[in-house]
Amino acid sequence: MKDKNTILITNIQRFSLHDGPGIRTTLFLKGCSLRCPWCCNPENLFSQPQGYMKDGVPGKYGMYYFSDEIVKECLKDYSFYGGKLQDPNQWNITASNQIQQLPGGVTFSGGEALLQMKALVPVCKALHEKAVHLAVETCLFCPTFDVQLAIEHIDLFYVDMKILDSKRCESVEHGNLALYFDNLDILMRSAKPVVIRVPVIGQRTDDEGNRRLVHELIKKSKDDGGIILKIELIKEHSLGENKYKSLNMQMDYHGVEDSLMDQYKEEMLDIGIPVEVCRI
Repeated sequence: MKDKNTILITNIQRFSLHDGPGIRTTLFLKGCSLRCPWCCNPENLFSQPQGYMKDGVPGKYGMYYFSDEIVKECLKDYSFYGGKLQDPNQWNITASNQIQQLPGGVTFSGGEALLQMKALVPVCKALHEKAVHLAVETCLFCPTFDVQLAIEHIDLFYVDMKILDSKRCESVEHGNLALYFDNLDILMRSAKPVVIRVPVIGQRTDDEGNRRLVHELIKKSKDDGGIILKIELIKEHSLGENKYKSLNMQMDYHGVEDSLMDQYKEEMLDIGIPVEVCRI
C-alpha cells in the first residue's frame, strides 16, 4: 500500500551517460499524465505497481521507496559524479559548452517525475546537502505547483517538446497544451538552465506544421529570456518494444529517415542555439 511519503520507482539505473552531464544515477519514476503512443517506457505510464510477463516469468514494474532509501542508493555512486564545477553556486550555467563542466549526479526521469515532486523534496534536500547535482526529464504536463516546487530544488531541466497543436495533442497524447504552455513560461522565466528535447516521431511530430510550431516556440522562449542550453532532436526508435510485449501492449512505431533529421537540424540553426541530432 502506498504511503504519502514514499516514491514509486521502476528502476534505478547506475552509470547513466545520456541523462544529463557526467556520470549519473537515473531514477525512473512511475506514473505519467500523458499517453504518447510511441512512449519508450510504457511501464511508467500508470501510477501503481503493475504486473508483467517476460519469457514466461512473471514480474512487477514499480516499487515504493522511502526518501532515505533513495538517498542511500544514490550516494552509493557518489564517487563517480566528479565534474569541474563542484560549487553549487556555479551550477546555473548559461551556455551549452558549460554542460561538460558540470558534475554528474542524479536525474529524475519517468514517466513524469514531477507528478511525485512533493515526495521528492526530502530527497533533493538531502542530496543537495552532499552537493549532488540534480536534473529532471519532464514533459511539463503536470500541476503548476509541482513545476514551481521543482524550480526550487532541481538544477537542470530536460524538457520535452512534442505535439504543439492543441486538438492533436489532446487526441493523440491526452494532454492539455494550455497547461504545458503555462508551465513552460514559468520555467523559462525562472532562469534555470534548460535543454529542449524534441522526439521526432513518424506521422506524429515530424510533419512540417509541427516542426514550424516547435521552431517558433523555442525561438520565443529564447527571446523571452529563457536559458536554453541546446536542442536535442531525438530520432524515433523501438527500444521499448520488449517492454510493450511484457505488458501485452502494442507499440506505435513508424520510423523517421535520417535525411529528415538532418533537415530538421538545418531548420533549427537560425535560432542561435546548438542543435544535436540523437540517433539511437
